[in-house]
Amino acid sequence: MEEGSERVIGQTAVRTLLDFSEQKDGVISIYRLLPEQVILLANSLSHEVLFKDLSTQFVHFEQFLMRLKEEKHTGFIEVMGKDHHPMGVLFIEGGEPIEMFTTPKTGPSVFGRMSIPIFIENAAKHGAFFNVYGKRGTPPPIQEIVSDKKENVPVQEEGAPVEREEGFNEILSLFQELLSTAERLVNSLSSWGTFKRAFKKSLIEKSEEFGFLDPFAGEFEYENGTIQFTGEAGKEEFARGIAESFRCALSRLEGEFPKEKMVSLKLKAGIESFIEHHRETLKRHNMEEILSTLLK
Repeated sequence: MEEGSERVIGQTAVRTLLDFSEQKDGVISIYRLLPEQVILLANSLSHEVLFKDLSTQFVHFEQFLMRLKEEKHTGFIEVMGKDHHPMGVLFIEGGEPIEMFTTPKTGPSVFGRMSIPIFIENAAKHGAFFNVYGKRGTPPPIQEIVSDKKENVPVQEEGAPVEREEGFNEILSLFQELLSTAERLVNSLSSWGTFKRAFKKSLIEKSEEFGFLDPFAGEFEYENGTIQFTGEAGKEEFARGIAESFRCALSRLEGEFPKEKMVSLKLKAGIESFIEHHRETLKRHNMEEILSTLLK
């Protein structure tokens, strides 16, 4: 609903409406949704946020939609302008945009699938932030994607252990220690969740180069200081992918806190200390050069 020139939603809108109900000579306009629109909104209530505050400055919106199409994603995307004012909600079913709910700064909010192409074009052209919603644990398994591209390739049964390259688990543990240490440091100097948001956005940005980072493949996940990895990447590819994502996250943090030089300085000091402490292990696995890129 709109209060003056400002649109309010959620509980704020409910409280405002209740306040208005006590005033005299008020007028309420009631709009009716089509049955399929009601079903669409009702189904969306069970979805949860998968990616928050992604920016078209770093993530190509149209390519991201293509990725959702490939993964046959079902959910919705909240799109906001650069000022974080709501622009609209794009509903997706089986990877295809099926409905659009626009929220202009002036005038009524409306449904209209005909406006989807121009909406996507404007979001990409003028810049936007967006949140992606869906059901956790429902993206198609990576084997399903691979089998579409390669015939007669044996698919590993679900739950079967992946055969790892010798020394892989040791490298995984090292990166887990690096990420968790950096996360604690950044969060202590800013706010909780700052590092995780920057790192997750960087994973998406680097997923085209390192396929195992694709969040919809479900091969790599970093949560609560722990790495979960079910992919088949070798230790060098794994190390380069995480290192590149980590370096990208550092750049994001420097941009996010341009005046907080202490964040960058302490992080780089911590990386130097980490490399020195684990130098022998890194040399043994030929990883010293990869980690050193974080200091450039």
